[in-house]
Amino acid sequence: MEKDKKKEGLLPEDGASEEVTRMTREEALEYMGLPVDCDKEALENRFWQLSKKYRTMRGDDAEQKIADLSAAYDIATGNRDLREEAAKARANEKQFLGKTKSEWKNYVSYTWKYYVVGVVALVATVFLIYTFFFKPSDDCGIISIGNFAHTEEYYDGIVRELGFKHPNLMTYNYVTVNKEGQQPDIYENQAATTSLYSGANVLVTDKATMPYFFEYFTDCSALYKSLESELPAGKYAKITPMYMSEKEYQKMINEYRRSHGYDLSGKDADLSSYSDAKIMTGLLIEDAEMIKKLGYTNYWQDQPASLVFGINVLSKDQDESKMIITAVLKSL
Repeated sequence: MEKDKKKEGLLPEDGASEEVTRMTREEALEYMGLPVDCDKEALENRFWQLSKKYRTMRGDDAEQKIADLSAAYDIATGNRDLREEAAKARANEKQFLGKTKSEWKNYVSYTWKYYVVGVVALVATVFLIYTFFFKPSDDCGIISIGNFAHTEEYYDGIVRELGFKHPNLMTYNYVTVNKEGQQPDIYENQAATTSLYSGANVLVTDKATMPYFFEYFTDCSALYKSLESELPAGKYAKITPMYMSEKEYQKMINEYRRSHGYDLSGKDADLSSYSDAKIMTGLLIEDAEMIKKLGYTNYWQDQPASLVFGINVLSKDQDESKMIITAVLKSL
């Protein structure tokens, strides 16, 4: 019966006789056969004994005895009086939306996490709806991947002058194999590689990073040749073509994998199927003033600042890619 009362949220006095519910603490102790000065342990033992006795009985009288015993125990422990005092104090407190100040504090302390989760979920939902249904598609992109920091304002101004309204300009601090002891952020490196599949036009790396992105660069020899007529001779001379072959790239990747414990026995170790032909993968700039103007901060300790501009092989429009790189270099 008591279990049922707890499930229903009933108080101990519910179901008890009026004679018991009106008792004082002293009368409740006497009802249970205890002296007024009994301690808590004695009260608990007496309640347990009487409960066990009444539960072996049958009929309505047994249920009434258990109800009365529960009410008497509640009074004897002082719990009833504490509830009544709390109720009186609550009645004298100011309330807002049915709760007192202390109740609101208690409510917030237990539920604030759920509201935070709700707000985060709402923001995420709004963001996804905006991204998929309302956000304009990117009309160009420049992805910077290297051991550097970068601010995109300079690129933003240039591409907007070219007529692009929704550029995708992203920078990833990518730490490649090095002798300086700098450690990569695996998640940052993975995000950097994934970003190239967005179809961004231009890929910008540093000299140390470029070889590891060989497969993402397309041949830019035609672009380099066109820049000769687009740029002043002094500026053109500061641009150095970078070359790499498929075989050189695969050999480098094999050495990297071998150093990390990969088993290269098989076709990967055989380089005969890879071409020796050099491909102009990118355009190298090592002029410190140019690099600074573009908004880059070099993070290498033992290597001077450098930038390599290239056309993303996954670019949606190769001609636009050439146009963006030309505009950037002409602006310096």
